[in-house]
Amino acid sequence: MEKAVSKPDVRDSEIPSPAEAFEAMIALKDRDEYKEGTIWTDYEPYSDSKGYYYWKGGNLGGSRISAVGCVAFAFILSDEAFGNLPARMYAPGGFAFEDIKAGDILRVSNDAHTVIVLEVNDAGVVVAEGNISTGDHKGRVHWGRAISKEEVMRNTSHYITRYPEGYVPPDDPDANVSIASGTLDGGLAWNLTKAGTMTISGRGAMPDFGSAEDQPWNGRGSQIKKIIIGDGVTGIGSCAFLNCGVLSIEISSSVTAIGNNAFKDSSLISVIIPSSVKTIGESAFRACRNLSLATVSEGVETIGQNAFRSCDKLASISLPASIGEVGAAAFLQCQSLTSVTFAPGSKRVQLGDNMFMGCYYLMRVTLPRSINRISEGMFQNCLSLAGLEIPQGAESIEASAFASCSVFTTVIIPDSVTTIGMAAFSSCPLNDIYFTGTQEQWNGISKIGDTASAVSKAAMHYNYVPPVSPDPDDGDDNNSGGDNNNGGDNNSGGNNSGNNNGSNSGSDENQTPVQTPFAKGKTFTVGGGTYKVTKAGEEVELKTLKSAAAKIVIDTVTGTDGVKYKVTSIGAKAMQNNKKMKSLTIGANVKTIGTGAFKGCVSLKKTLALPDSVKTIGASAFSGCSKITAVTIGKTSKSSLTTIGKSAFSGCRKLGKATIQSTKLNSAGKRAFKGTKSNLKVKVPSGQLKKYKKILKKAGLNAGQITK
Repeated sequence: MEKAVSKPDVRDSEIPSPAEAFEAMIALKDRDEYKEGTIWTDYEPYSDSKGYYYWKGGNLGGSRISAVGCVAFAFILSDEAFGNLPARMYAPGGFAFEDIKAGDILRVSNDAHTVIVLEVNDAGVVVAEGNISTGDHKGRVHWGRAISKEEVMRNTSHYITRYPEGYVPPDDPDANVSIASGTLDGGLAWNLTKAGTMTISGRGAMPDFGSAEDQPWNGRGSQIKKIIIGDGVTGIGSCAFLNCGVLSIEISSSVTAIGNNAFKDSSLISVIIPSSVKTIGESAFRACRNLSLATVSEGVETIGQNAFRSCDKLASISLPASIGEVGAAAFLQCQSLTSVTFAPGSKRVQLGDNMFMGCYYLMRVTLPRSINRISEGMFQNCLSLAGLEIPQGAESIEASAFASCSVFTTVIIPDSVTTIGMAAFSSCPLNDIYFTGTQEQWNGISKIGDTASAVSKAAMHYNYVPPVSPDPDDGDDNNSGGDNNNGGDNNSGGNNSGNNNGSNSGSDENQTPVQTPFAKGKTFTVGGGTYKVTKAGEEVELKTLKSAAAKIVIDTVTGTDGVKYKVTSIGAKAMQNNKKMKSLTIGANVKTIGTGAFKGCVSLKKTLALPDSVKTIGASAFSGCSKITAVTIGKTSKSSLTTIGKSAFSGCRKLGKATIQSTKLNSAGKRAFKGTKSNLKVKVPSGQLKKYKKILKKAGLNAGQITK
């Protein structure tokens, strides 16, 4: 964001209701420049002549605001709804979820992204956004993403509203008026109100439907926002709410079964499945891409195949001791899933094939106390899983069970296992196997195909005794395997302690699981900095650093796992607008400086030196660092620099000297040196002078400013 000079005129008109604000915003959805999927970045749809959007909401933090990217998109929709009405901004703790209304703006994702609220439901909010940083909608406009109430309150760094203080939305007298109703086969009744609440009432089970077209409310699915399954209803039918816009659901304690495809492809944000439900049907919640919270109560016995498949936002799941069967691919490709916990119980649990396949960020798994097997492809392509304890009773580890688990180093295998299938540990860096039986028993296990070779490379530890977990009523957190250095998750095996000779003394020292370095994708926070692991046990990206120190050094960091990591990249906006930092030292391992990483660091003084390792300087990386007088990129001719992004040093108005040591530079973005001193001289390698004059001309320099 940047300051503008003029002040807005406040509109003398009625305040729009949330419903009117929604209608004003959603009307833009059909205009070409705001349609779903339209390119929207920090540079588009803006031109060089209009580089910012100046909103009409007045001052924030004492200054009027202009913006680009996601902020500009939110401001445009806000102005469409509120005209010139002034805004108020609140930090966490200054607002409640109940304060949020259509048209309000939220700053989310660790203060890195801005969205505008379209709808509010008791389960969460539905938003519109531009310039998304990741996923299928990266750098584009997206309408209709849902964010849970819990995530909103946990992850919102700023809340902006243009409703006046103390504003109470007018009641809609027609909110509870029925807009559609009818009866279902078997005698149940249904009713849909204008507010979007559908109630199923009566006694008995809902009928099954073959498809969305068979639903009696077909054509009104997008109007259904909340479902109430009334007391007396015993079952939710197959395909009952397939493809519906439902955001939340209340399931009564009379319901015993949820049918196949019941909520598949719906917009459901969260669900509590009561203890009365015994069966969750096949694909019941499949591809509910907004589902971030699913509570499965004690009493549920069966989860059908594909039940939660492709629930992209589901981050964790805890399954009760009552579970007896989980079907094939039940959680396949849940790409945000990091933690799975089965409560300890007496049942022997049947586990289907490919249960967690493609759960790239799955790191912590606590399996039931007794299982039939590790199924085929069960953890295939779980790229963040470092280890696992397999419970006693498992008879086999089947084909491709851990294939392509690229950080999987440690496994505890019970002596009940008789077969390990083809490619079970293919492409795994397996280091340690802790076997609860003897060497003779291990030798008797059938190891099919390449498995014999794969396990032969690991250090063997025989007669291993896993820690005993307490019963649930002893106050544990349902994590089996006892306490270890991973917080009781038992994702690592035991301490090697010199036992590479195939023996195990059985001592407590040799039985203690070692701490596993964080897997790729894991984030941790130390010293005010948030870091994301980019190479397990070795490298991280600095995501954000909030520090009031005058001198900043970005080099290596010791994670909360005790491992020392090299910082190899500095993320987008990592220290943007830090006005306290005067001195910056970037370590010799940093390769990438992200977009806007140090933008607006107005106290950063004198010479800025970047190491040979820096390959890419992102757009606006040092834009507005108005006190920098000189820049040196690379210490030697071995400098790796290939790219200087758009506006990288724009607005560095005291910058009079720059030295580029690299001979590999092939790109410099528009305005990279715009707004620097008029007599700025850029020194380049003599053999690259002609080439670099052409490259740097695009960056706002003339040929006379570039010397050898």
